[in-house]
Amino acid sequence: MYAFNETRSTARANDTPNGGSSAQHAGGRPLERPRLLDQLDRFRRSDRRLLTMWAPAGAGKTTALTNWADRVRSDGDTVRWLGATDLLADEPIAEDWLFVDDVDRLLGGLGVPPLIRLITRSGPGVRFVIAGRYEPSGFAAVTDAAGGRSVVPTRDLAFDVEDTLALALRFGLVLPIQDAETLTARTAGWAAGLALAMPYLLEQRDPAAAVARFGGDQHQVADYLVVRVLDALDEDDREVLMRAAVGTDVPLALAVTLTGRADVGAVLHRLSARNVLVSASPDHDGFRFHPILAGYMRAEFRRREECGAVRNHVAAAGWYEAHGDHVTALEQALLARDQDALRTQIEHSGGTLLMQGRTAIVSTALRALPPSQDTLATLTLRVGMDVPTFPDRIGAEERLAQAAALLASAEPEVADHWRPVVIALGSFLIEDPDAATVRLRELGDFMRSTPVESLDVALLLRSAVAWCLVVMRRRADAEQLLRSIQGAASRAGYSWVFLVAADTAATLAVRSGDWRTASAYEAQVDQVPFDTTPPYNRATARALLVSTSRAYARCEPVSFTALHRIDAADPVGSELGLLFHIRALLLVATLDASPAPRDALARLVQLVRFDGRNHPRIVAAVAVRMQSWSAALHGAPAATEIRRVLADVLGPDSLELNTLRLLAGTRNDHVVEHAVVDTLDGDDAAWSGSSIVNAHLALASHACVHGRVAESAERVRRALDVSEEFGYAREFLACRGAGAQLVFRHRGSYGALEPYADHVLALAEHERIGVGQEHPDATVPLTPKEQELLLELPAHQTVAEIAAKHHLSVNTIKTHLRSIYGKLSATGRTEAVSAARRRGLL
Repeated sequence: MYAFNETRSTARANDTPNGGSSAQHAGGRPLERPRLLDQLDRFRRSDRRLLTMWAPAGAGKTTALTNWADRVRSDGDTVRWLGATDLLADEPIAEDWLFVDDVDRLLGGLGVPPLIRLITRSGPGVRFVIAGRYEPSGFAAVTDAAGGRSVVPTRDLAFDVEDTLALALRFGLVLPIQDAETLTARTAGWAAGLALAMPYLLEQRDPAAAVARFGGDQHQVADYLVVRVLDALDEDDREVLMRAAVGTDVPLALAVTLTGRADVGAVLHRLSARNVLVSASPDHDGFRFHPILAGYMRAEFRRREECGAVRNHVAAAGWYEAHGDHVTALEQALLARDQDALRTQIEHSGGTLLMQGRTAIVSTALRALPPSQDTLATLTLRVGMDVPTFPDRIGAEERLAQAAALLASAEPEVADHWRPVVIALGSFLIEDPDAATVRLRELGDFMRSTPVESLDVALLLRSAVAWCLVVMRRRADAEQLLRSIQGAASRAGYSWVFLVAADTAATLAVRSGDWRTASAYEAQVDQVPFDTTPPYNRATARALLVSTSRAYARCEPVSFTALHRIDAADPVGSELGLLFHIRALLLVATLDASPAPRDALARLVQLVRFDGRNHPRIVAAVAVRMQSWSAALHGAPAATEIRRVLADVLGPDSLELNTLRLLAGTRNDHVVEHAVVDTLDGDDAAWSGSSIVNAHLALASHACVHGRVAESAERVRRALDVSEEFGYAREFLACRGAGAQLVFRHRGSYGALEPYADHVLALAEHERIGVGQEHPDATVPLTPKEQELLLELPAHQTVAEIAAKHHLSVNTIKTHLRSIYGKLSATGRTEAVSAARRRGLL
């Protein structure tokens, strides 16, 4: 193994190189990368003789060449690695393949003539692979001598997430996907950076946190940059990089401003041509600095001149703000690491970013400032992050009171800017109709007497008016105003205002049992482009939750990674107020994926008992699953208890409760059936659209059992109709595919909905639900004591030992066991245990 800062050409030449500049050889052989091997295979199939690859130091060129040489040798061809003396020699070349690594250094000041002589003195069947940091001047003559060439794009050397995961495994490190994504992004797939990151991460107690802060200032990376990348730069070039590399993408005009040099474009173009981790934008109007290089240069500037580095970032923030890029302006203020600079930039950009829905950067900035030193702007923004529903109402009221006090002493211009925002935000805390009436009058007086020049603030004030109308139960007036606000906010790009208005309208519809309108508003939220990158606030997390839950309900591919992150970041729900929503969705997904979800069911029941009354719409969506799995896993008494819990949340006469009673088969089936039919064929009021689908399916199942086939088919057709329009395909797959079984039973009778029925059946097949097949009924009516004794059977215990443990006689235990065996259709303990496991009882 040769030194880390050596390439193949600078090390001692041998036939089996065992090292590389990117140190991708942990564990023995180099890491194979199929994408690069494909490049070699395409070259071999072509009639070209020359293959070139130009990339910065540490990009993995040597490792790629080593893999290629191994591949060529394995196919029986001969390979020779050429050094500087080989290029100057005149003897003929006998090998089939010639590899030249680090050619820009090998040539020195000789130019390209040695390469031209090499090609001309070699036979027509010899192939050349030449790599280096950059293409030497005059290389076109080499290409002409070879009769053309193939080129490996620099971007193909960059690691993707799969490469990063494979490299981590070489080091014995198992990275979660999200950490691999973050690390790949932070290194831009630079092989050396990733290879240096792995041993560093192995030493960390919290690898995820280490990934989040890994960058160019990590000392091994910094050493590598100094020795291998920046070694050829003079002090003047380094000064330009330190001042210009304030970010990864820097416009030329900003670089001129920061460096004070009119020729900075020429300097950066020269460095770009030399592949010093700098590249020019396609329009040549800016430059992209590799994130590792940018991080190192910023840290180096700060080490040399702390105040100068702060001023540099403040100047960049001002430049971006003047050009309307408030996100990057706030990012630069954060990089300044100066609280005064950050506070000033939040006052300038925070309100605009909040209205646009770009709240991740605002949240990051607010977390960097101590609440004890809040200004009027930061106080107001902290409150705004939790609109329209406040997980910490007491804290919000306190902050608004502080903001009101600061308004009284603020400069007139500042007070005029923030007063309407404070008034509007305070309105969303009102829940009493009388207080809402008073606030509505105050808002009207304020809006008539105070001109508001900013459209975003004007829309926020009108959203506050709409909220007051909602609290006052003036639904028609509120809906009309909210539609107007949504239209204006959408056209102006104020995503956060749009989301607040849509969420308010959906809340109003749910309170009225109008599930159709609520679904329509959620669909609108799902279509709005929103900043859903962490860290999250109440609005962005809500938008992400709506998008994920709707995708899951439609059986579309969905990732729950972001929801797990939110759940982990806010484990008690005090910050975002979405604990119930997120955990319910995650538990439902577990219920649907498991053949015996005992733990998930227990946690979902506990969640509903604890906080279900505050979230009836979500409870309605999971009600059928809760009863079905309770009956299957714990028997009819448990299902009865679940109905009692759900009745407290949804109401004893709700459509959802009557649907559960119909599915359970109570003594008053005909009365319950009529109640469900009356609701569905009347105003179809329900907490959720999924309740409508499940009610139709319950009626279909009931009709089928009683021989009313045509009625059953019609109910399934209506369930399909609602599902197709509003996206509830998942309901047909829930509870072991009971709905899909009904769809299969009546296939061919759905008319225009037949294609959608086929879609549902295809989804069931994808989920491996055997529609049309007979399945053993998992519901076993065990008594509570029988369920308790069933848990003892897998252990190697005698009947006497079980009897002693439960303080019962041996004969009583035997009686219970005979009953258990009969209900499970088993002849003995072994068969009973197997049957119980198949049914999810164990």
